[in-house]
Amino acid sequence: MSPEVIVSSSVAAALALGLACERVAPHESLRPTWIVNLGVWLAAVTLRALAFGGAEWSVARWTEAREFGLLHAAPVPLTVAVLASVLGLDLVSYLWHRANHAVPVLWRFHRVHHADPAVHVSTSLRFHAGEILFSVPVRLTAIALLGAPLLGVVVFEAVFGAANALEHGSFDLPARLERALARLLITPALHRRHHSVLRRERDANYGTIFSFWDRLGRSACASTSADHFALGMPEGATGDPRSLSAMLREPFRATR
Repeated sequence: MSPEVIVSSSVAAALALGLACERVAPHESLRPTWIVNLGVWLAAVTLRALAFGGAEWSVARWTEAREFGLLHAAPVPLTVAVLASVLGLDLVSYLWHRANHAVPVLWRFHRVHHADPAVHVSTSLRFHAGEILFSVPVRLTAIALLGAPLLGVVVFEAVFGAANALEHGSFDLPARLERALARLLITPALHRRHHSVLRRERDANYGTIFSFWDRLGRSACASTSADHFALGMPEGATGDPRSLSAMLREPFRATR
């Protein structure tokens, strides 16, 4: 089975599970921005395919063939290399996510994601094509420097994609399960806080897979399924969040 099929299947399964959970234990009633989210995703995935194709698999194969990168400095079992790849690439994702909030030119693109006023599983697809063009080279560089094996990259991309889909889900978890999961993983409640309309809460909980990066980086903000608060961007901070054309143009919109 090809890497693309494995990763796509993982993400599709997570999206389906998230949608099911939203029906069984909804966090709140929503009017999802399906057309905008899917339109933004289609533009991004098309541009990514044209610009990079399967570059991450090619880079991973290259590091294996050349024994390039940190993980090739000393012999390690494949299991260790895969785990290290998942941890290392998730750390890079955490740092990159923080940069997207701190660097103005990156934030112009990333705010398209945060503009969604009805955060649910489809919001996980709402990343502007420009943000993807910036982010992929960072991921490829990390794969090369780490010396991540192909299996490690495939496992990471599959887990990362599934985590990204589920953590955007608008569903509640039982309190005891939520507390247990939050010690290690980003839960929907923790990521929901990251989509708060308040900037001090939006600039927190940057993790995608593991929650301990935020604790180590002092960017953690507590949140549970019992908490309800406004999501999205303040009124007037972006163009119409329910307009596909407005969101595609958003990074290039003149702002004060």
